[in-house]
Amino acid sequence: MRPREGLLFYLFLLVFFLSLGALSLFLLSGERKRGELLAEYEAEKLATTLLENLRENRDLDLGQLRGQVLGFGIYALSGQPLQRFGTAPQVLADPQSPGVRPQRGSLVLVRPLGLPPMMGRMWGAPHRQPGGDVPVPGQGFARDMQRMMGQAGAPRVLFLELAAGPYLARQRVYRLAQFAVPLALAGIGALVAAQYRRNSEYRRRLAAQTELARLGEISRTLSHEIKNPLSAIRLQTGLLKKTLPEDRRADLRIIEEEIQRLALLTERVGDFVRDPRGEPQPLDLDRFLQELALRYDRRLRYQPLAGEAVRVRVDPQRLRSVMENLINNALESGEGEVEVRCGANRHRVEVSVLDRGAGIPAEIRAKVFDPFFTSKTKGSGIGLSVARRFVEAAGGELELADRAGGGTVARVLLPREAP
Repeated sequence: MRPREGLLFYLFLLVFFLSLGALSLFLLSGERKRGELLAEYEAEKLATTLLENLRENRDLDLGQLRGQVLGFGIYALSGQPLQRFGTAPQVLADPQSPGVRPQRGSLVLVRPLGLPPMMGRMWGAPHRQPGGDVPVPGQGFARDMQRMMGQAGAPRVLFLELAAGPYLARQRVYRLAQFAVPLALAGIGALVAAQYRRNSEYRRRLAAQTELARLGEISRTLSHEIKNPLSAIRLQTGLLKKTLPEDRRADLRIIEEEIQRLALLTERVGDFVRDPRGEPQPLDLDRFLQELALRYDRRLRYQPLAGEAVRVRVDPQRLRSVMENLINNALESGEGEVEVRCGANRHRVEVSVLDRGAGIPAEIRAKVFDPFFTSKTKGSGIGLSVARRFVEAAGGELELADRAGGGTVARVLLPREAP
């Protein structure tokens, strides 16, 4: 996948889910506001109905109000009650702060009336319908209301408390949705991005495997075609060495070196196309590295590990091929001693090959693991590619980095085998 394609997809995904989240918040906020306005309208409508019935001294249809009206009261501006019913408070707090306020399971409406004193004769007496729980103003209260108006002044503030459990439950759902919906959309967006990343990685690996399979088939055919003429050349070179005079045999050394180089290339190609896993088995890594260091005499320095044994599960021949390739590259990189270090924690083992060569130029660092890429005048350019395949097949990683003070560090990271 091209980087530009991935960037455009993630940008589109971000804009899409941000727009969807903003739209969801807008709709939920609008629905919540609509519910608030509707509740205020219904409360005002009911309060107006109650007042009109009181002014006209009419009975109310309590069948519709039972269970809906919890409290009703008329208060002076001082907060003192002129008349109250049900849950209306003894003293009204903040009578000059009108509005609709939610409480536990109910809505409270406080509204100024602004009625002149002469309107007091129009108020009726409380009336309780048989079987009703909430007293509501009705007929026969004119005399008591006139007396209370004479004592406390004209009624100026109305108090109305309504049962509003379903409305408050819906409002809580809307408030919760305003937090939950953006979080859900963010989660869905993250899942889509993760799935896209996995699919992109899968496509990349599939393309790489397809390319490796094609390259492997070509390499297998090429290796087979090289071996036959190479055997014939080696045989004829041997015959020439026997028939040529002693002073001419030295000229055959160049042919023999090139034959050896082609044979090594054929062997490397064979390593590349065969199964990289080999036959994994538990391996004492410290003992393996000590035996390997003996083959390089004093050109290689390795400090044996102290403490418990460090074991990895890998094919010994594959690991030997990896380490020999890294050590030979380090020896060819410059003069001086090559150092091999080994360290381990509970889950992973790290083997490092350190040299004091010229290092890896930045412009070719990304290509050093490509098959058949090399910056040397000699070499097949397939060694690091084969080494990386073997390490990854064992569940590990192969890294190249600059060494402090000059040189290169090649790190082989492998899972540690449980003792």
